[in-house]
Amino acid sequence: MLSCIGASEGDMNLVRSLGLAGVPVILVAEYADPPARLSRHCTGFVQVPLFSEQPEALLQALRTLAAHHGGPLPVLASADPDLEVLARLLARGASDCIVSTLPDPDLVHRLMDKTEFDRLAAAHRLPVPRTLAPTSLTEVRDAAERLRFPAIVKPATPQAWCQAPGLAEAVRRAKALRVDNVDELMALCAQLLPLGATSLVQEFIEGPDEEHFDVHAFIGRDGRAQAVFSGRKWRIWPPHAGSGCFVESLNEPGLEALALDILARIGYRGIANMNFKRDCRTGEFLLLEINPRVSQWGILTTRCGVNLPWLAWRDAQGLPAPDLAPPVRAGRWYVNGLKDLRAVRQYRAEGLTRWSDYLRSLLRWPLVCQTLSLDDPRPALVLTSRWIARKMRASRQSPRRRPAEDPQTHRHP
Repeated sequence: MLSCIGASEGDMNLVRSLGLAGVPVILVAEYADPPARLSRHCTGFVQVPLFSEQPEALLQALRTLAAHHGGPLPVLASADPDLEVLARLLARGASDCIVSTLPDPDLVHRLMDKTEFDRLAAAHRLPVPRTLAPTSLTEVRDAAERLRFPAIVKPATPQAWCQAPGLAEAVRRAKALRVDNVDELMALCAQLLPLGATSLVQEFIEGPDEEHFDVHAFIGRDGRAQAVFSGRKWRIWPPHAGSGCFVESLNEPGLEALALDILARIGYRGIANMNFKRDCRTGEFLLLEINPRVSQWGILTTRCGVNLPWLAWRDAQGLPAPDLAPPVRAGRWYVNGLKDLRAVRQYRAEGLTRWSDYLRSLLRWPLVCQTLSLDDPRPALVLTSRWIARKMRASRQSPRRRPAEDPQTHRHP
């Protein structure tokens, strides 16, 4: 499996999900020490620095692995950068070393490029919020006349803002930004468009963050849905435009049926991570995006009995779909500890939660933690010890404060 810089959640979830099913995992990573490398399920490790920017280096590494293991291997992506480079290699015909676990590369491109996704949604009449793709400030002004505010501005592709030189750091790292009126929209686009940071403007779906829902599914090569699972994101990081950091497993047959119908309409195959938001005015679920990869909280799906990476691995090997036990549909929880704490701090600053609510939420059980796992404890132990060591070094290196002077003895010149 592939691991790019900054995608540790997907890495760990993939390694553990495959390992729990008895599948040996070789981790190919951009950096030397990804947390997933610490897992007992990681049986091999290869570093390919900056492979998301240098596909040829990744291709050579995968060919070396294929030669060593006697043939092409199933390769899974853990985040958007690896997904993009993997689809690019498959489009070039790298079947000598890669067994694809993805949909058709052209469909992957159309799902990742939000402008193309908007066209795909229109062609198949998918339930999506109104979306526009202006390329100039004049088009932005025209688009504003057709939009209902507030609106969301987001990068047209996952890397569109990250790769724009000179863009403010807060904007570069954002998954999406909210604008409440025409002036805010014009000001933001005046920063983005001159730098080539292609963007989409989308109507904001009314409702708090807990109206975000995900559906995870796997569609086999024969077009049959082998598994489907849904969850509700009670807290997300960053708030209002991020990924789930406190999530509840659900039994939502209506939403799952809608998701499978959408996948059938577009001829989808492989793992699907579908993001929806429920409009609090109408109760309608609207599709935000389809990611052809695992979710950042996908370990909850696995712990509930729906192991999508394992299904993808079996399908890539040409094995028949297994008979799965009924999953635990509702009543399990997932937390990404550090990101959830950051989210709670911001929600609290906005008056949306209290510390007591946060502490009570952590008492819900069963609770699946992102890093801490009793059957795979080493990642949590090592990462915690490293964190403590960093804090101690920082404490020793920080300048000591001078003792405060007694105002009664201090003499003014």
